[in-house]
Amino acid sequence: MTQVFYRSPAHSYPQISHGQGIYLFDQNGKRYLDGSSGALVANLGHGRREIAQAMAEQAERVAFAHTARFTSAAQEELAARIAAMLPYGLAHTYPVSGGSEATETAIKLARQYHLEHGDPGRFRILARWASYHGNSLGALAASGHIARRCPYLPLLSPAFAHFDPPREECPGPTSARECPCLASLRATMEQVDPFSVAAILLEPVGGSASSGLVPHRGYIAGVRTIADEFGVLLIADEVMTGFGRTGEILGMSHFSTAPDMITCAKGISGGYAPLGAVVANDRVYGAVAGGSGRFAHGFTYGGHPVSCAAGAKALALLEEEDLVANAARMGSLLRDGLEALRLRHGFIQAVRGLGLMQGLVLEPGPEPGARASRLADQAFDRGLIVYPGSGGPEGVEGDHVLVAPPLIIDSPGVDELLSLLDESIADPN
Repeated sequence: MTQVFYRSPAHSYPQISHGQGIYLFDQNGKRYLDGSSGALVANLGHGRREIAQAMAEQAERVAFAHTARFTSAAQEELAARIAAMLPYGLAHTYPVSGGSEATETAIKLARQYHLEHGDPGRFRILARWASYHGNSLGALAASGHIARRCPYLPLLSPAFAHFDPPREECPGPTSARECPCLASLRATMEQVDPFSVAAILLEPVGGSASSGLVPHRGYIAGVRTIADEFGVLLIADEVMTGFGRTGEILGMSHFSTAPDMITCAKGISGGYAPLGAVVANDRVYGAVAGGSGRFAHGFTYGGHPVSCAAGAKALALLEEEDLVANAARMGSLLRDGLEALRLRHGFIQAVRGLGLMQGLVLEPGPEPGARASRLADQAFDRGLIVYPGSGGPEGVEGDHVLVAPPLIIDSPGVDELLSLLDESIADPN
């Protein structure tokens, strides 16, 4: 009898024992290839003693000091590493404990930015349908994932509005006109009053709500243009895509478009400690630092020294082992293999994604999400973990799966993953 309140109380969960490299092992000795890095978290793989040692050394010195009174060497090192790694002048890190907290922080920072500029009428956040930005109420209100939103609709703020995601078949904007995808953003801006909008929030590459959806050419730059036209901030949700997952340091790097802020988590510490952050450019940071001088926001565990030590070490290893480049190389192999599976199995309708963030769009089943869940269960039985999802631009319809192994994976690991996935898809049961 367990006293744990599980996500699914009726479900029986195997107990994890340990991890090593791209593998996890349960207490019965069964091995699982972590083909989704958990939830696109374990970017550096499992069992990294270097990170565990950095955390232990920090915990021995001091485990907690509230950031209302102190900074720490770990927090300073983390912020310095992030500033040195990221493009677009993203140089000011506000650490938190995860992706949902990062979204909440970015929303509040966008609001305060406009307050500092004497524009209190700006409070709305625009985001896309078929998106996911976190499970806290503000982050969920920003999210456009219908199934996740539905149970909590009475609690979600009307300060959030949504526009259509980019359509894969859309040819994109031309010099003469915006494409229908950008026209949807403009129409939503006009509907709510563009001068009430504080920020636009988007995922550079679709995550759990639209596995691996890559915007068409010109889309991200077009969003930036509209944001600038109306004096609106652009926030990139890099919680899944950030720090190498797509084969670039940021998902936005594929589109050569600068955001004003990013939210990040997951890969920033490789899952070794709860850690997230908002990273802002000079424009946003300067509004607060040169205005009121205080960001009216905070979380108890933001800037936690042990978490920051884990993140600083994880980012050091990311650079030392050239894992961003490896994600690009192994992502190309993975994509080729997944395309071969698509040709072999009609069950797979499309493959999409970048680097080691690849999505499979599945033939829809009788119930939304059922086929993705079934494939994930069949893979799990064979010792392969993938990340199922459901939903699409029209709502709850659509089944998809993310395949996103740790960035340390090599060619034999990719081959093993594809073989296990092939067997799982071919399973008639």
